[in-house]
Amino acid sequence: MYKSFVAIGIMATITLVGCDLNQQENIKEVSMAELSQQEELKKEEIVLDKDEVSDKAESASSDYENKDQNAKEKAENTERASEPETEEPGPEAEEETKSEEESKSETAPEETEAEGAVATEKETEKPADTFNHYPRGQFAVDGNPGQTVENATGVFTIEKATEAGNVKVGPINIQIKNVSLVSGEVTEESIAGISGDEVRFLQVDAVLQNTSDLPIRFFFASTTIGMNGHQLTAHDMFSGRTDGDYSSTTPKNATLVYMLNGDHPPSEEISNVTIDITSSPKNIETEKSVGTGTSVDVSL
Repeated sequence: MYKSFVAIGIMATITLVGCDLNQQENIKEVSMAELSQQEELKKEEIVLDKDEVSDKAESASSDYENKDQNAKEKAENTERASEPETEEPGPEAEEETKSEEESKSETAPEETEAEGAVATEKETEKPADTFNHYPRGQFAVDGNPGQTVENATGVFTIEKATEAGNVKVGPINIQIKNVSLVSGEVTEESIAGISGDEVRFLQVDAVLQNTSDLPIRFFFASTTIGMNGHQLTAHDMFSGRTDGDYSSTTPKNATLVYMLNGDHPPSEEISNVTIDITSSPKNIETEKSVGTGTSVDVSL
């Protein structure tokens, strides 16, 4: 009897243990199922979150595009508003345009002719560098007979003056522009120490030019003046600069001054002078003379 109770107790214990094990396994299965459900819920939440973010991004981009489009439309409207309205010209405007074109066509030939005349005048003008301007010396004066002239050298009176005209010596053309009898007072002390305080002199102004293609040597400074039986030579210091080289056809000016003294007759007795051009032009290359000197009588 006792053994049977023991056996029954053992069997009951085994049954309880098995039940406990089954319950634990069922609990584990339930826990695993709950965990899987929670994971799926989390995944669904993540997917929902991603969908919300993408929806927000799409809405933001669409808002930006709408704003950009609105800004472009506003800019285009502003540009259209700022552009001036163009009106088609009416009949009166067309008539005015035609009249203006006709007036321009009428004045065009006149303007062309005027421009042509100006161009012709400019072509005939000689450039400034086609003349060699040389210093004329301390005593050179310009003016008419009876005129008093003051310069850096002194105060001078032109007593008599005339123009002798042109003369040719071989290929050298000489234009004697002025022959003057001058007297005056020298105020420049450095010059007065050489010439004296009171002076009289004859002044000859000329322009010389080689009219040939030959290179010419000619010394105009050697020209002398015959006056009332006296022969005068040009003063080296008081005459202007001269140049004997006439290789080109460029004109040159020359001023010669002939000083008078107490041995010469007074001014009122000097009425005629003779300009003796003693130099002969020579070809620089061949050293041969291409002309002979000449004389010019001048009445004062």
